[in-house]
Amino acid sequence: MDKKTIDINQRIPLHILEVALKTYLSGNYTSNYIIEQLRLEFTGENRLRKAARIVDKIITRNPLNNWLLANRDELQVALSKKSDRNLIIIALLNTAFPFSYDVLRTFGKYFLAQDVISTESIRKSIASIYGSNRATDNAIYSIVPMYLDAGLFKRKKLGVYEFLDPVPYTFPVSKQLYIESFKESLSIDELQDYQLMDPYFRFVEV
Repeated sequence: MDKKTIDINQRIPLHILEVALKTYLSGNYTSNYIIEQLRLEFTGENRLRKAARIVDKIITRNPLNNWLLANRDELQVALSKKSDRNLIIIALLNTAFPFSYDVLRTFGKYFLAQDVISTESIRKSIASIYGSNRATDNAIYSIVPMYLDAGLFKRKKLGVYEFLDPVPYTFPVSKQLYIESFKESLSIDELQDYQLMDPYFRFVEV
């Protein structure tokens, strides 16, 4: 079996990803513009380059790129609603970085059984896939704040997270993109009804 890679070690604010996605869908995306937006959040050229690479992978080099462009009009409308925006961006994050998909699905697995879980429980589960090392820990601490910003769950106290309600959506395209991210992560073309019970869907109303 091929070794899974992490490939993400920096949090990207959701509003930056929103700007990047909007400009991409409208045909106005440029790396220079995104870097200028990132300069408002990060200092140091090395961190800027890393952040720009992550944004580019999530938005312009996403495996669902063709789907995004085919549904650009609906997505541009859906981005006007914060909850839809959150769902869309998290779906793209998870598709671009399988590590993020695995972490969120692990959260979902625990949240199906209980409403409160610890970081340590997540770390142990993810370590069994990616290894117990600093890179794994850094990646977890990079993406979990993005889940929190998206309202998928909340931090009850340091190292402890509590489930909220599933993220609501107004526009069907938002849910469909989340479903597409699941299909892409599993390399499947069709979704069976029973798969909607997968822990990955703990965070969305299906």
